[in-house]
Amino acid sequence: MNPENWEGLTALCAQHDLLSALEFRFSQLGLAQQIPEPHRQSFRSAYMLTAARNILLLNHASQILLRLRAENIPVIALKGLFLLENTYKDVGARSMSDLDILVHREDLNRTVEILQGLGYQLSRYFDIRDSNLDIKHVPPMILSDGTHVEIHWTLLEEDEPFTIAMDGVWERAVPARINDVEVLAEGTEDLILHLCVHLTYQHYLSLGLKGMFDIALVLQRYQDQLDWPCFVALCQQWRAEKTAALTLGLLRALQWAIIPEQVLAQLSPTPIDERILTEAYQILLQDEHAMHSLTPDLVQLASESNHFKRLSLMLQRVFLPRIIIARLYQIPPSSPRILWGYFLRLKDLIKAYGGTVQKITKKDPSLLADVSQKKSVYELHEWLIS
Repeated sequence: MNPENWEGLTALCAQHDLLSALEFRFSQLGLAQQIPEPHRQSFRSAYMLTAARNILLLNHASQILLRLRAENIPVIALKGLFLLENTYKDVGARSMSDLDILVHREDLNRTVEILQGLGYQLSRYFDIRDSNLDIKHVPPMILSDGTHVEIHWTLLEEDEPFTIAMDGVWERAVPARINDVEVLAEGTEDLILHLCVHLTYQHYLSLGLKGMFDIALVLQRYQDQLDWPCFVALCQQWRAEKTAALTLGLLRALQWAIIPEQVLAQLSPTPIDERILTEAYQILLQDEHAMHSLTPDLVQLASESNHFKRLSLMLQRVFLPRIIIARLYQIPPSSPRILWGYFLRLKDLIKAYGGTVQKITKKDPSLLADVSQKKSVYELHEWLIS
């Protein structure tokens, strides 16, 4: 490792939120003292800040989990909340932005009430009686210190083209501990597939190498418990074979995991086109912060030459379903004030994307390059469910 290597490694880890993970790994291997300054300080500072933040989050988590346990409400700890203590096994090795828990749908209202009793407030309008097919968790509940809790009742929005049977997820759940509180965790196969769907489909690979690192570490930690035939069957049940095949294919391309050839063959009888794999690999590594803020609608707008279709697209983004406007602006969907919500929506869109739309109409070269890059992201997303 020469100075340029260290510069590149530090920048890459910062971009993908892996500074604290590598600091932990270097220390574990007795290599920490070999990191030259100022890079050593960058890794160490990230680790200390992550550890301090996680200690606070875990204390909040234990308060919530103890109260839910006292009310006999079963809880599955999701994503970072489970991974930190049970997979990474070090309080500073992985950052968490919020706390994710899964409860039964029938326990949602009581869970919300319990968190409100602990000082958490709903960030947006929510009513369990609404259809809520386009969301998978209660809007974030926020404490005065900024702690966010997301209460899930399902792993993926129910209007997405996957078939996740939540009864099966609960049946396969296994015991776990979070900050010395007994909870449940997803079964090994569910955990891996959920992380694959979360990274590659839900987040369009934008979680980058951190998301891949999570999956690689789970595969390593639980390799003796992993039942590959069960995993393949679960992928087929969820209709997520392409998502799993692409994610595992990327892990193999990174050389971060050994994936049995027969597993990939069962998930994708026709091998994934090398062009798709290369494109996904480039998306995984790209710096999202370097791009314009381009939503799928803006990409479609930039690709559309017909003025009437462009106008139709813009109006569709203003006049969203009432339930979405209700969530965005804390207005009950049946209230006459929902009209005010549409005015606020138009105002917010102009503020956030007005400049981008102007660049689209003027065919700004720098924007068109980003449109081309983003278009490949959304095309890949569509390929996953084709």
